Amino acid sequence: MTSRSMLLNISVAVATALASGAASARTEIQNKGSDTLVNVAQSWAEQYGKINPNVAVAVSGGGSGTGIAAMINGTVDIANSSRKMKDKEIKEAQA
Repeated sequence: MTSRSMLLNISVAVATALASGAASARTEIQNKGSDTLVNVAQSWAEQYGKINPNVAVAVSGGGSGTGIAAMINGTVDIANSSRKMKDKEIKEAQA
């Protein structure tokens, strides 16, 4: 291995290590729910990323029911819904 290729390999390894360290230092917020609101939520996430680059907001759709269920079972931080929660969902969330 030449000195030049060794230096390149070391540089790539250091860059990879720094990138993975920086990524793990970011806070990630999970946002899931309404397909009607997914584009709006994505836009909000992108704008928030400009204000606070240390926070990444991961947005996915799946429907209002999916977002509400994910909120109830604790797998998301934000649930988007384009409809009112059903009484059953409210009771489950309160439990």
